[in-house]
Amino acid sequence: MNDEARLKTWNAYQAAWGPVGESERRRLLEQSVAADCVYTDPGSQVAGREALMARIGQTQLKFPGACFRNDSFLEHHEQALFRWTMYDGTGRVFVKGESFGRFGADGRLVQATGFFELPAATS
Repeated sequence: MNDEARLKTWNAYQAAWGPVGESERRRLLEQSVAADCVYTDPGSQVAGREALMARIGQTQLKFPGACFRNDSFLEHHEQALFRWTMYDGTGRVFVKGESFGRFGADGRLVQATGFFELPAATS
């Protein structure tokens, strides 16, 4: 698998975090993450695709319309570092962060770890 294929996998994973319907989110995650994937960030840790589906759903409930853009992508030896910007539902910059991903033999993510400062609570 080359870096272009890994970036395509990451983009599908990242799109699953955006404002898409549940069936589209499931399709994107089935394409991009292993069934037993592990996701961690400063506020949570989940194991498995179904738990990740729920975690993403919680994010969209809390921050409706939030979406991501990749700012940079570095990759080697079945792992990658992604720098990204998260936008709120109105298109304003909301959070900037970095994520580390590890890819399995089939090219899907087996681990995704986000690093960012938690956004302030919205009222």
